[in-house]
Amino acid sequence: MKQKTLTIITAMILIIGILGFVSAEEEYAGVLNNISGIHIDNFIAGSTTTASFSYNYLDFYGDKQYPHILRINITSENQTAYPVWKGDFELSGYVKKYYFLGMFHENIGLKCSEEPLLTINHPLGLNTLDVPNGTFYCYNETSKAIDNLDKHDEVYLTISSHPALWPGQYTLSAMIYYLEDTLAPSVNILNKNYFETTYFANGNAFTVEATIDDNVGIKENGYGAIVSTYSEELFRFNGQEQSGFYYFPYSVPTNIPEGNYTLKIFAEDTNGNIGEDNTTLMIDLTGPVINLIQPNGSIYDEIIPIELDVTDEKAGVDNSSVYYRISEIVDGTFCPGTGVIFGNFSCYNSGWISINLNTSGNYEDDFNATLINSGEYWFEAKAKDILGNEGVL
Repeated sequence: MKQKTLTIITAMILIIGILGFVSAEEEYAGVLNNISGIHIDNFIAGSTTTASFSYNYLDFYGDKQYPHILRINITSENQTAYPVWKGDFELSGYVKKYYFLGMFHENIGLKCSEEPLLTINHPLGLNTLDVPNGTFYCYNETSKAIDNLDKHDEVYLTISSHPALWPGQYTLSAMIYYLEDTLAPSVNILNKNYFETTYFANGNAFTVEATIDDNVGIKENGYGAIVSTYSEELFRFNGQEQSGFYYFPYSVPTNIPEGNYTLKIFAEDTNGNIGEDNTTLMIDLTGPVINLIQPNGSIYDEIIPIELDVTDEKAGVDNSSVYYRISEIVDGTFCPGTGVIFGNFSCYNSGWISINLNTSGNYEDDFNATLINSGEYWFEAKAKDILGNEGVL
């Protein structure tokens, strides 16, 4: 460990050097080591000097790079007799970042603040820090913040002291400080339009497709949930990742009532922040409504006009599923589907006959009445929506 000190002799500050060593456990962060290039000139209290150093650090977030903050601490030789107060020192600085094997560099400014309650806004979210006396945080909030401190980059600090600084010896130490991740994962459902225009019935399978992004990383692969209008989570299902996208396959539970539900996708990052996105899951369990236009109770001889108005406000009518049937009534009972003998009499049943949609939007057919005997007949109709829900007349 290297450590140098600032010494004040009758209002003159003799800076012999800086920098200390801090373990990862102490700051839950990283290690400063391999300190090099420290150079500080002597200066009189109230004037300004500079310090520079480079460092390595342990990757707290694995192979990802995140905003690293410098935490600078200044303490006096006797913190009881003459502690360091806010305003005793002022700090500013920059990081010299090297690119392309050190052939090029860029200076990225650092703001150093000792505000008692310091709020830092960075790509991991907002952090409000309680800053004690003698502590500075040096950081950059711009788009460059995500890599403003990198291994082997050089840090340059400008240090000024108050003219009335108490004479004595002062120690300045630096450490890498990682801000807390307060930003939830970004969740984006990709096929919202599909769910906003499609109805489902019990047992129907569906898959929610989403992207999930987080600066640190997510736990597992997220999960989905069907939520009631009262914000009650009814069913939960897991996700799976493939080629950078996330898929949430599930089937509509058989016991879920008809209605609209909120379909949510959640993702939790490794720091416990939870992000979500949602769409609508529309459940339709009601078959089409069938209105009989013709026959209308009249007496027919050769041709019986058949006309049905079939509507389904949700999933929509399956046009190939509309049928009608005409059954003879014998002794108050209409003839079964296959046609049978009642005593000495045979009965007529047409069986289910498909009826087509016409240009006006109704379903029409002409039934040949010459094929049946005079008498009373029972008329039935049925239709399904595209989900298979059946309506009957």
